[in-house]
Amino acid sequence: MDREKDLVESLSAQIVEWEAQMDRLKFEADRAPDERKGTYLQELEKLQQKRKEAQAKLQHLGTGESDVGKDLKEGAEDLADDVKSDLRRAILKVK
Repeated sequence: MDREKDLVESLSAQIVEWEAQMDRLKFEADRAPDERKGTYLQELEKLQQKRKEAQAKLQHLGTGESDVGKDLKEGAEDLADDVKSDLRRAILKVK
């Protein structure tokens, strides 16, 4: 149960951080020239979808119905790694 609680807390913190970073990207995209704005908004849309996936996984974990086995933990970690990579890529495109 402690592993599940730790994973829920970690994923919750990551989602909050991602949302703040996505808000900054949205701000930058809104200020971008029109010819680049569409690209930025597409990247943000992809990130928002992955954030929704993470939120769904978090909700599943938070129900207490899940068994935090190796597969579930790895799935959450893989998703977190994907979002981090996508955020880095999007941030570099905006700069």
